[in-house]
Amino acid sequence: MDVPKPGDVVYVETELHLSHGADDFRGGKATVTRVESGVSGGREVPFVEVAQNPGSLYNWELLAERQAALAAEFGDRWAHADPDLRPEFNEPDDPRHTGWEPGAGGRTGRPVYVLWLVALLVFVLDRWSKTLILHSFLPGESRLVIPHLLWWTYVQNVNGAFGLFGNSPVLLIVLALIVLGVFAYAFRDAVRHSNLVRVAFGMIVGGAIGNIVDRFQHQWVVDFIDFRTIWPNVFNVADSCITIGVALLVLASLRRERRAA
Repeated sequence: MDVPKPGDVVYVETELHLSHGADDFRGGKATVTRVESGVSGGREVPFVEVAQNPGSLYNWELLAERQAALAAEFGDRWAHADPDLRPEFNEPDDPRHTGWEPGAGGRTGRPVYVLWLVALLVFVLDRWSKTLILHSFLPGESRLVIPHLLWWTYVQNVNGAFGLFGNSPVLLIVLALIVLGVFAYAFRDAVRHSNLVRVAFGMIVGGAIGNIVDRFQHQWVVDFIDFRTIWPNVFNVADSCITIGVALLVLASLRRERRAA
């Protein structure tokens, strides 16, 4: 089968996504918006992107083999858009969406909501834990929590992550904001199409803001989680969430590359 051109209609399967409390795996006809070359199996093959599933690239050599089967399965049905449910890409008689009308912000509302909810939860947990330490410990005080593994050790950390980047609060705040900006730009498309990316970026944002508030308030960051037998640096909830968030972003990128291949 010939490689399609932008504007052609092909059959695809859309991604699994959460829609109003129900897992929804749909597919059907979709409009090609972009065709580009990529490498799969050590050779160059065409990949297509469709309007109904923006951000995902389909290996056309594999998809072409399945066109007849997908056509038989979906017929004249159009694929649902992912992540939003824009009416032009949906079946109006689908009973699962009866009574629901997406607003003008339908495309971005859910990603922003999830991201900022996660960020808020991380920020609140970080501030609560640091407040407990500030009211219960003296600087440098350490208490055993789990023998041979975990201590609470109150450290006033004037340096950046892992003791790097000096001890200037202004410089460290600026660096944190720059890093947030880089992440926001790099994952600006992925955050609209992946719950994993939304959660990951929310953890990074919440953690970064938690540490930034510390530097504004104290000129240093409250650290207290101490795994001294396996890790040399004392850290906090914000640091933990930032690290987990970055790891999830890496995982999301690997999943995206594997899906495209």
